[in-house]
Amino acid sequence: MKYLVIGKKEDFQKILDEITLKTNNKMQFGGYLNPNPTSFKENLKYFDRILIADPSLEHYIKKELEDAQKNGYIIEILPEIAEKYLQRIPLIVLKKFKYYYSEFFIEKSENRFLDIIITLLFLIIASPLLIVIYTINYFMLGKPVIFKQTRVGKNEKKFLMYKFRTIHNNHINKFCKFLRKTRLDELPQFFNVLKGNMNFIGPRPEMISFHDMCMENIEFYNYRLLVNPGITGWAQVKFKYTTNLEDYKIKTEYDLYYVKNKSLLLDIKILLLTFLAIFKDQGSL
Repeated sequence: MKYLVIGKKEDFQKILDEITLKTNNKMQFGGYLNPNPTSFKENLKYFDRILIADPSLEHYIKKELEDAQKNGYIIEILPEIAEKYLQRIPLIVLKKFKYYYSEFFIEKSENRFLDIIITLLFLIIASPLLIVIYTINYFMLGKPVIFKQTRVGKNEKKFLMYKFRTIHNNHINKFCKFLRKTRLDELPQFFNVLKGNMNFIGPRPEMISFHDMCMENIEFYNYRLLVNPGITGWAQVKFKYTTNLEDYKIKTEYDLYYVKNKSLLLDIKILLLTFLAIFKDQGSL
């Protein structure tokens, strides 16, 4: 399927090349146009469909698009294709389609009842494990067993996030490496869920320094703060560990996808992918 792209090549080629790769070349994109009626008509005959990548250019060829649609051409918009195949919202797409996305990025209500029930059940089941880890850490590392760190949550509200301490005198022993690799050091965050600082699922809460860096350098980063942060999230199961600004931009794109498409079904999918990732890590120990 060949798409005629209404948009500038330098803005969208990288994203569309990635979609082509994801679809094993079943979707191909070319003929990037900053269009006028003549160039549009001349190029259209070489393509099967039309992709609107930049909606600000549509009005230059409004009649020609209507005629093409009457003649059987399917017209698609980039947000739908990008989300379907990339499972994130590229920042350039959000910027170009800001009006389209405006209804989705509003403060989300939190289903606290469900989170509390799940958390209480989990704490009851996991309480022996919590006691064992607490005891081992106490004798191996001493006090404090629980590490508290200020993080940024919903609407930029700061809170103390809990983890099992895994560093002693700048060293990490084998047991603590195991806790980190299996993410068992995150277990105390269930108490953050009970307190209302976090959800079971959501964008990971950032340290203040990283939050400030992202707010300053990543457009729409604040949209990920419309929901409570989570113990695990879409970016955590779909992307790698984040170490630099460019990685944070991509991580933000996954977080924005979650905020827009937040649902019980997506939360269940993230939960299953999280467990798969943990078991995979355990297999590599």
